Amino acid sequence: MRPAGYPVLCLAMLLVSPPAAAQSWRASGTTAGYYVDGVANGMFLRCAGSSLTVNFTGFPARFADGAAYRVGVSVDGLARILDTRAHRVRGRTVLVHAGALGELRGLIEDLRKGKAAEISTPAGRYTLPLTGSGSALGALIAACTPQ
Repeated sequence: MRPAGYPVLCLAMLLVSPPAAAQSWRASGTTAGYYVDGVANGMFLRCAGSSLTVNFTGFPARFADGAAYRVGVSVDGLARILDTRAHRVRGRTVLVHAGALGELRGLIEDLRKGKAAEISTPAGRYTLPLTGSGSALGALIAACTPQ
């Protein structure tokens, strides 16, 4: 049998629970990605002209600068393998795949329309929700496409 104050205790616990971290897909100029508390975390894309990088970050592992690794990206069950290079940026390892916007358009469209992306790196596996990715990546494509 539960104590008489049990419902009040449950309500109080819900009201004082810390808020979830602010998480969203967003774009800014020639960069779009998944952000947690204002920091790119998981995946972000950046263009310079017709070149595009797909960047994987947010994991605690450190890899040798310049070392080659493969990263799997699966969007709603459709998997791709990307060759990446490790880079140190602000004390964190970022795995970077570089390519042309045209050759990565299929991946971008899958990310825009999908529900979730599963990322498999040498540091482990994580899932990114894709809610909001459509508008963020649409803005990236518009910013990166020559007029």
